[in-house]
Amino acid sequence: MLPPAIAACLEPGEEVLWQGRPRPYVFVLRGMPSMFFGATWSILGALWYHGSGGLTQTPFEGWWKILPFVPLPFIAAGWSFFFYPINLGARARHTWYFITNRRVIIARWHSTKPVELQVFARKDMGAPQVVKRFDGLYELVLLRSAQERPFLVPRLESGFFGITDGPGAAAAVHKFLGA
Repeated sequence: MLPPAIAACLEPGEEVLWQGRPRPYVFVLRGMPSMFFGATWSILGALWYHGSGGLTQTPFEGWWKILPFVPLPFIAAGWSFFFYPINLGARARHTWYFITNRRVIIARWHSTKPVELQVFARKDMGAPQVVKRFDGLYELVLLRSAQERPFLVPRLESGFFGITDGPGAAAAVHKFLGA
């Protein structure tokens, strides 16, 4: 069942052929390497900050007094990398995938902003690539540009990820492309 805000984005006469939602943990797992990278950056930045004497005990004079401030962007960047998977999981909880007789759409619902729609253009789409994950969920890669580079992990914006009904979604995409 689509939320009313997303259902209102459908055009008159547009019927939903398939709909689904991603499992948040799939998005979180995709961002896990950044957690380790972020923790490393933050720890090294904190060690650098501590080694420079902090803000109160800096042994430097003149413009060198800015040295304790240099690691602060590294610490902030590390925290942002660390929280990236959590942000992806929150994003997944507000994401709906649906295929209509006219469009293939990723919709992100925000409580304070209008619904964000990503509509796939027919010219950019190839035949859907269905990939069964080790956990039984499916990934459906739709964009031809992502399909042509199988050696790269496709971006989340290039298809449907973490869905339970991959073959059903692929059949709906084939129906959409054939129409």
